[in-house]
Amino acid sequence: MPTRSEQASPALRVRTLGQVEVLVAGRPAVWHAHTAEELFFYLLSYPEGRSKGEILETLWGLDPDPIANNRFRVTVFRIRTALGNPAAILEDHGRYRLAEEILHSTDLYDFYQALAEGQRAAHEDLRLESYLRAISLYRGDYLPGYSTNWVSQAREEHKAAYVQALLEVALIHYDREDWQATALYLERALKTDPYIGENYHQRLMWCLAAMGDRYGAIEHYRRFVKFLHEELGDTPMPETQALAEHIKQGGPIAPYHEVRGLRSSSPQA
Repeated sequence: MPTRSEQASPALRVRTLGQVEVLVAGRPAVWHAHTAEELFFYLLSYPEGRSKGEILETLWGLDPDPIANNRFRVTVFRIRTALGNPAAILEDHGRYRLAEEILHSTDLYDFYQALAEGQRAAHEDLRLESYLRAISLYRGDYLPGYSTNWVSQAREEHKAAYVQALLEVALIHYDREDWQATALYLERALKTDPYIGENYHQRLMWCLAAMGDRYGAIEHYRRFVKFLHEELGDTPMPETQALAEHIKQGGPIAPYHEVRGLRSSSPQA
């Protein structure tokens, strides 16, 4: 049963993945000051809340004096007004946070809900459906256009969760021996984060070769060699080099059990 504040508050929709948009009753929120929009997204990035001192120092480089405290009070008022919700920001033991109904109106919340459903699902088809929904919700980097440290940290955490979803989907298709679908999701994961592990590059090469695309497997290997050299000053592991040579020579593509499986080395979200 919705509370009175939920009944009185206009419908809110917040997009943060790939675009930045806050819609109140279908219209863009009117912040009246950049500081209000900035504080809103800062609190969205820290749903557990932050103290007034942390907020003043992180966002505006201020100490908590009367002038700074007044600026904070006005900014909080502007957020509540922009969202049409006097309970949008709550204070609890000196920590300020967004109300649950505000957090639940975001694409970020929907994304993590889908991930959680995938992790809980007992049946493979339900797991696949939930992870695919999470992937569809991730339309790009978190808060594009923001370059502050607190955004960058949150952005990397959300990107890692997205990569995890891609790897989970790749794993399901791998277990079904659908090499084409496995390769597709591995490619997306590696494009998003080429640092996730050399075993994933090996597995992608193997899947491409298994589906008959030996040229694609070798091209990926060449790009990987270039990436290692330019970004890390390194070279591929002997196992990766041996796999590339085996594929290049047209050797039979047998089950690649000696490469560590996707499940055992998946990064944690």
